[in-house]
Amino acid sequence: MISVIVPIRDEEPEIAERFRQIVQSPNVELLVADAGDRPETTRAFAAIGARCLTHSGNRGSRLAAAVQVARGDILLFLHGDSDLPPGALLAVRETLTNGATAGAFSLGYQNADRRMRWIAWWANQRSRWLSLPYGDQGIFCRRDIYDRAGGFRSLPICDDVDFVRRLRALGPIVLRPEKTLTSPRRYRERGAWRQVLRNARVLTGYFLGVSPEKLERWYNKS
Repeated sequence: MISVIVPIRDEEPEIAERFRQIVQSPNVELLVADAGDRPETTRAFAAIGARCLTHSGNRGSRLAAAVQVARGDILLFLHGDSDLPPGALLAVRETLTNGATAGAFSLGYQNADRRMRWIAWWANQRSRWLSLPYGDQGIFCRRDIYDRAGGFRSLPICDDVDFVRRLRALGPIVLRPEKTLTSPRRYRERGAWRQVLRNARVLTGYFLGVSPEKLERWYNKS
């Protein structure tokens, strides 16, 4: 079984319909790691057959809590504003069966203009060169590998980077050519290049040991 785990916070209930096909797939479960701020969204996910776990903690702690009740021997972590590519679940099984420690998909953006295509291209180069995909690319691994890596830590930001760094210490992370399609809303709301610089500052701060709380303030600063 594959457990698809989706963290959500302050999402509109309409997003649940985008995940209906996952719930209907054989030998797959959908777990929603819900911050609990939009009860109507929780109900919408429950209506399509997802298992909803309400937790008031940060994203890292919510993902870790969802893993504790997941039934799958394969774990796939996907952001709420990202869509899996066609055939994604088969690709996940194929990648892990062929010996990869973990994997992720390439990144694309919905309704991308030239700037967003360039940003996605650069993100995919980073993922290949550094074996450092982000959570919006759909990170996946076997459950035993997740446990060996130490799982998600209780972090408000960079929880995906922190987890992937420990994953790649255990073996190769395969970047699939198929693309998740992620919403570009933050880039459009904040300005594409401003958001690129914001992301770079946060990532640099993370590697320099800046506290997670300060990184979160940097990221959310208007």
